[in-house]
Amino acid sequence: MYIPGNIIYFTPFYFSDGSPPKPKYFIILEVETGNNNILASLPTTSDHVPCTIAKRHGCIDKPEINFNCYYFKNGRIITEIGWGFSKETFVYGEQLKLLLIEDLKSKYKIENVDYQIRGKLKDGEFKATIACMRDSRTVKRKFRRLLGAKI
Repeated sequence: MYIPGNIIYFTPFYFSDGSPPKPKYFIILEVETGNNNILASLPTTSDHVPCTIAKRHGCIDKPEINFNCYYFKNGRIITEIGWGFSKETFVYGEQLKLLLIEDLKSKYKIENVDYQIRGKLKDGEFKATIACMRDSRTVKRKFRRLLGAKI
């Protein structure tokens, strides 16, 4: 389940900051085996792309305004099993999270009840998402290192 590239849908996701739980997608970007951590994104449908930037599926990186996201166009097939987000969806570099695998396993135990695996990102899509986050200055340095950046 906790494999880089997997998209998981939690029903609901329990936020560590105390926000009310709600259904949420989760994209696993990297698994840090030594510490049993997962680097993941909680993609959102909230569009924070400045109106001066054209949205095209893929990486949107504007270091001059300190903006970075990976944009998934709605309806586009992004997984190996032919699934895609039904709404425009964004992964913002500054919103990546490092989570403990054990915490996730204790909260989400039963597939198709607590969570659903929506598929694994196609290889090219996954590599593009990783490169977008790894090469962005908006992503924390320790996360960029986990993604293979030479810092």
